[in-house]
Amino acid sequence: MTTFLGLGVQTHDPWQWLFVATALGVAGAIALSWLVGPRPRWAEAGLAIGFWSVSTALVGFMWDVAWHADTGRDRELLTVPHTLILLGLFGILVAALVAVLLASHDRAETGWRRGRLRVPYSALPLAAIGVGALVGFPLDDRWHATYGVDVTMWSPTHLLMIGGASLAPIALWLMAAEGQVRRSVLLNGGAVLIGLSTFQLEFDMAIPQWQLLFHPVLVAAAAAIGLTAARAAIGRGGALLAAVGFLAIRALMLLLVGVAFGYTWPRFPLYLGAAVAVELAFAATAKRSPILRGTAAGLGAGTFGLATEWAWNRLWYPMPWGGSVLPHIWMAVLVAVAGGVIGVALGRVLAGRRPGVPAAALLLSLLAIGVLLALHLPARHADGAQGTLALNGTTLTVTLSPADAAAGSDWFAVLSWQGHAPVARHPLREVAPGRYEATGVETGGAWKSMVFLARGDTMEGIPIYMPADPAYRQPAIYATTEPQPFVPSPQLLMREAHGGAPTVLYLASASFLAMIGIWVASLLLACRAYAAQAGVAAESKASPLVTWRGGPAAGEAEGEGAAAPPPARPTVQS
Repeated sequence: MTTFLGLGVQTHDPWQWLFVATALGVAGAIALSWLVGPRPRWAEAGLAIGFWSVSTALVGFMWDVAWHADTGRDRELLTVPHTLILLGLFGILVAALVAVLLASHDRAETGWRRGRLRVPYSALPLAAIGVGALVGFPLDDRWHATYGVDVTMWSPTHLLMIGGASLAPIALWLMAAEGQVRRSVLLNGGAVLIGLSTFQLEFDMAIPQWQLLFHPVLVAAAAAIGLTAARAAIGRGGALLAAVGFLAIRALMLLLVGVAFGYTWPRFPLYLGAAVAVELAFAATAKRSPILRGTAAGLGAGTFGLATEWAWNRLWYPMPWGGSVLPHIWMAVLVAVAGGVIGVALGRVLAGRRPGVPAAALLLSLLAIGVLLALHLPARHADGAQGTLALNGTTLTVTLSPADAAAGSDWFAVLSWQGHAPVARHPLREVAPGRYEATGVETGGAWKSMVFLARGDTMEGIPIYMPADPAYRQPAIYATTEPQPFVPSPQLLMREAHGGAPTVLYLASASFLAMIGIWVASLLLACRAYAAQAGVAAESKASPLVTWRGGPAAGEAEGEGAAAPPPARPTVQS
């Protein structure tokens, strides 16, 4: 049971399919508008379908994550949120195909050409993103059938679907630039920032499966790439516009999911401090090389910007960053610097200019982000401490051994979820050395509750109450008076997960890594080709991806978002 505008309704009542019907109705209206829409039709139609698709997928995604956090696992595959996600992912591919069909029909002066066929440059990465995201859906069903219901967002199959929808706004912004569609500029920056921030949602919902240190790293990466790209593409104020657009969209999602539906409130980063840092960095490095400007912007986002996020995090998030994150903050700073280099190159291309960043620097930046994100993935361990629980009604007493086992922790609290109500967190207060107490603890019914201890790269817990699960032959767990060891908390958060044949793991992981390579390669190739069409001199070396010559284009107002010149047939030197 959940609530909608204060009314109790079943979560999968038939009326909720009105969301799907509305989404399809909007899609039909967009299709009719192609006949009388403005030119170029290929870009207008592709952007309309594309933004409809990512919006539909975003609503379904936010709804689905909140549903799992508050209610539990799905009883069927095609729920309303899943249907919205699937429609959105399918629509991304449709947007690319429609752009190709209309560009070919209208003989558009853009893209790759073979006979009457026209393939807009931006349609290539958009199609690759759509295909990769759709591949994740059947793989995800196979994954859960093999390994049980893991509720983490970061499984390979989930990342395939989430990653596709998250990168689609970048391809759509490139489509807007290629088609000279100016009125979408205010939406583009915010949409890109939304996409780059989706990987943080487990932290936003206060049920993280992964170490707290990842949160500032993910925030720094999104801020540096998205805000630097917006500043380089739009010009002065571009980073601030992107941050404001992000906040507006996420506020709407909070009103829908958190207020109207009554689920756990999806928190979100602020990004305003990072936007100010990026704007100041661009102002301080005027007339300097793009790579220096990107580095300065990333450094600002990863220092001053991250400091403002720290303050916002402690005010806004139910599980805020603590002191044990500080020894790992260098990772966030390095990721932000690498993100700034990527963002400035991307933003300059979107403004119709040469990237000004060597291909080697871009590839090194991408590699650095990947390595830093993977560095601590296996470290969700327990440190050997024990706890003795005593539950008296809704009051829980925890006695630790050793007594200082929670010293320096970021979070030491009772976490309760999937009780058909918003996620609940109750802080454990020290009432004596090594003895802690929390009140109002949720147990019984469908609730799952545990003592949650997070510190730096360690996540551990002790179960308080877990209901019986006949489907997975799991008995109920009750708090006992015997000392219990802390275990890695994902074992409790993902209780339904189990082992299985490794074939699906290998297939899903290989598919995810292959699609990441294809997405990055197609985006780089499309950006290179569009930069050439926009009149930017390009050089092609042995690399199959891209090699650009740096420095400002002739007559370019360095540091401002310059409009792309009229399309011209690309000439690439070999």
